[in-house]
Amino acid sequence: MIHYIEPYYQFDSNVFLLTGDSNLLIDTGTGLSSDYIIRSVKDVIGSYGKLDKVLLTHCHFDHIGSGRMLIDAFGCKVYAGSKDAVPVRQSDDKYTLARSFGVDIGPYPVEGLEEGDVIDIGEHRLRVIDTPGHTLGGVCYFDEISSSLFSGDTVFADGIGRTDFNGGSLDSLRNSLRKLCNMPVTGLYPGHGQPTSDGMASIRRGLQMAGE
Repeated sequence: MIHYIEPYYQFDSNVFLLTGDSNLLIDTGTGLSSDYIIRSVKDVIGSYGKLDKVLLTHCHFDHIGSGRMLIDAFGCKVYAGSKDAVPVRQSDDKYTLARSFGVDIGPYPVEGLEEGDVIDIGEHRLRVIDTPGHTLGGVCYFDEISSSLFSGDTVFADGIGRTDFNGGSLDSLRNSLRKLCNMPVTGLYPGHGQPTSDGMASIRRGLQMAGE
């Protein structure tokens, strides 16, 4: 099942908790609302339940900020696309943008994921899709069972991610959206804004916004 943890602050990312044979979280918010995120997870899995994995869509502070607190609370492992895992591990503000927005996020361990890797929790089977453009190493997670796409800041219900930060590229984002257009996406679960059941329409609209 997909549980939507809505942002506590307007500038937090969306957070999605997926439950099955094991439990995983997609993105973590800024870290300013870590207690709320941890409490929301425990409300679903129980106070003594286990959160096994955290999957990051990209390295920006509003998606990675609660990572350390989640590790401490649950003993979970954290994963990201291999190119974006590095700035999180190194707390590289050039790419995480944390201190630029007045947030202090220290380094924490993150394991790298590659295109085509699969994270299987029984009820959901997430395939890693490389989707650079918003960041150098951003990824989306495609659930092969429900045909849902967890898109981070690559594409939203009514828009696309910015490409003017370090590591961003409009050409790369356009190529990523082309790739997503070839996938059987139904539900779209973006990094900001509301999810939608017509994800393919959002992706096609995003490609037009990117100049296709």
